[in-house]
Amino acid sequence: MELKPRSYIFLFIFFFAVLIGIQGYQLHNTYQLKQREIFATVKKNLGKLQDDDKVFDDDLMSKDIARDFYIKLAKNEITAEKLKGLYSTNAKKTSGKLTQYVDSIFQPLGMDVILKKEILGIYFKNLKKQIAGGPIIVYTTTGTFRQPLELSSSEWVTEKTETQKIKDSIQSREILYTFFVHRKTSFEVINLNWLLFKELTSLLLSTLFILAAFLWLFNRTIQNLRKQQKQITVLHDVVDNISHELKTPIATLKIAAKTLRKSTDENIITVIERQVNRLEQTLDPLRENLETPESRKPITNSELQAIFSDFHLTNPNIVLQVAPLSYKHYYLSQNDATTLFHNIMNNAVKYGATALNIYFEEQKKYLTIYIQDNGQGMDAAELPYIFDKFYRIQKDNVHNTKGLGIGLFLVKNIVNKYHAHISVKSQVNHGTTIIIQLPLEIKP
Repeated sequence: MELKPRSYIFLFIFFFAVLIGIQGYQLHNTYQLKQREIFATVKKNLGKLQDDDKVFDDDLMSKDIARDFYIKLAKNEITAEKLKGLYSTNAKKTSGKLTQYVDSIFQPLGMDVILKKEILGIYFKNLKKQIAGGPIIVYTTTGTFRQPLELSSSEWVTEKTETQKIKDSIQSREILYTFFVHRKTSFEVINLNWLLFKELTSLLLSTLFILAAFLWLFNRTIQNLRKQQKQITVLHDVVDNISHELKTPIATLKIAAKTLRKSTDENIITVIERQVNRLEQTLDPLRENLETPESRKPITNSELQAIFSDFHLTNPNIVLQVAPLSYKHYYLSQNDATTLFHNIMNNAVKYGATALNIYFEEQKKYLTIYIQDNGQGMDAAELPYIFDKFYRIQKDNVHNTKGLGIGLFLVKNIVNKYHAHISVKSQVNHGTTIIIQLPLEIKP
C-alpha cells in the first residue's frame, strides 16, 4: 500500500526523533564517563593528603590536643561552641596554605578544585551520647561549595586514661575517656562543566553536523519532490490545455470535411487551412516553451472575423451577431484570440445559449469587448469560481454538461497575460455577459 506524503513526513519526524535520542544517549553516557574520569583523577591526587602533612605545620590541632579538648568538653570545662570556635580559628589559619597546595596539584591539569574536612559529630563513651554536633570545619580551601562530593569518610576513635584523686582522701581512681569522632572529607571541581564541554566539543559538533546534514538532505529531497510535482503539474496543464484546444479545430475539420464531400468550396478549404494552422500552433508548447515572434503578432480584422466564421460553421443553429470590426488595436495574438473567443462562445452554447452578441467599445486606454448570450445564466454564488481550473457549474452535485472545466481557466490566463481585466454579469434564466477590458498598449 502506497503511503501518503503526510505519512512520510510523520515517519521522518519519528526517525529523526529516534536519531536525536540515540545521539543524546551517547552524549549523556560520554558526559558521565568523562565526569567519572575527572573525579577519579581528583580523588587519586587528594588521597595522598594526610592530616599531618607539612602543609599544615602546627596550625591544626593535633589528635592529642584535640582529645584533651574533648575531655574538657566532657567535664563541662568548655562548651561545644567554644570547641567549634577553636576549630574555626585553626581552619582559617591553614586555609591559605592549603589552597596554594591544592592549586599546585590541579592547576597544571586545568582544574579548579576546592577541598574541606569536617567533623559530623563527637561522641563520648558510646555513639548514643553526643557531646558536640557537626558540621565542624577542620580545614578548608578558599571557595564556595555548591555541590560537594564525598572524598572519604572515617571514624576516629581516641581514648585516654586519667588519674583523678578522690577529694579529702589519699586514694585515686583511673577514669577512661573514650571518644568517637565522625569525619568526612569533601571536594568540588568548580570548572567541571567547562572541562566536560571541552572534552565533548568534538562529539557535540559531530552530532550537530549529522543532524544538520540529515535535515538538509530531507529539505533537499522535499524541494526536489516539489519541483518534480510542479513539473508534473505543468505537464498535466499542457496536456489538458492542448486536449481542450484540439476539440474545436477537430470539430471544425470534421464539419468542413463533410461539407467538402458535397461541394468543393474555396471557403471550406480556407477553413481547413486555418484549423490546420491552429492545430500546429496548439502543438507548439510541446516543442518549446517560448513564443515565436509570429505567435505574438497582433491579430488582424480579417483573422478575427475568420474566428467567428469558423465558430458559426460548427454551430450553424446559433444566432451570432458581431459588431463591425473597424478597430486597429487588437493586441491579441491570433492563437490567444482564437482560444479566448472560442472558449467563451462554446461555453455559452454548452449552457443553453441560442444567440450570441459580440460588440466592441473603444475608450481612452482600453478596448472593451462585450460577449453577451441568452443562455441559462449563473447564480451569483457561482461567479467567484468560474475561472478556477477544473471548476464546473453543477446542480445537486451532478454536472449537466460535459467538459474538462478548463475553458474559462484558459481565458483567465490569457487575460492576465495581456494585463487585461475580465468581469461577468449573469442572472439565472436571463443569460450572461462577459466583459473584457483589453489595454490599447502592450505592457512589458
